Amino acid sequence: MTASLAALSAIWGALAVVVFRRFTNRKAIRADINRIYARLLEIRLYSDEPSLVWRAQKSLILDNLKFLAGIAPAVLIMAAPFALLYPQLDAIYGTAPLQIGHTATVTFSGNSGTLQTPEGIKIETEPVKDSADNQISWRIRALEQVRGTLSITLPNGATRTRSIAAGTQILAPKRRNESSIAIDYPRTETPWLPWFLLISAIAATAVHWAAHPAPLR
Repeated sequence: MTASLAALSAIWGALAVVVFRRFTNRKAIRADINRIYARLLEIRLYSDEPSLVWRAQKSLILDNLKFLAGIAPAVLIMAAPFALLYPQLDAIYGTAPLQIGHTATVTFSGNSGTLQTPEGIKIETEPVKDSADNQISWRIRALEQVRGTLSITLPNGATRTRSIAAGTQILAPKRRNESSIAIDYPRTETPWLPWFLLISAIAATAVHWAAHPAPLR
């Protein structure tokens, strides 16, 4: 986990607190949670009375639906930007740079083109065409630590570019015009999403308690 991921996670957690306060009725949600606890206690206390347990279970389902409906606007507001951010975050924190001395495959969505790589990246094969999928692939090898740009020149003279990194370099966010070129970067050893969610939750809790400290006794 990097410092930048920790900072982004903390900011996301703080933003979640602001959104939930703005777009939810906290009193209604607190009442829903209290009713859910009460239903659970009913199920435990009246475990020998099937009819009461059944009634409590039905009420528990309804109370959970009310709770979910109450937080739905805030959840949807947070989900929309995260759906847009996830591919970029996964590209940066979910994949690792090419390992020095190891090979990788560059795939271009097109039927022809000439690959050029930055210094430190060697092209080891001729282009292999896949007519069925309209793709061309090359095998490359990272010879040293690199962060640069590879390009594919088309027959009409146009070029397509893609950032590339090897060694300990941090991957750059994927730009929109890089979508036609794929590099099979290795996945990182430690998944980033659990850390993102954990730090976000801790930050959200800290912001909440900072704004509403517990009263002294």
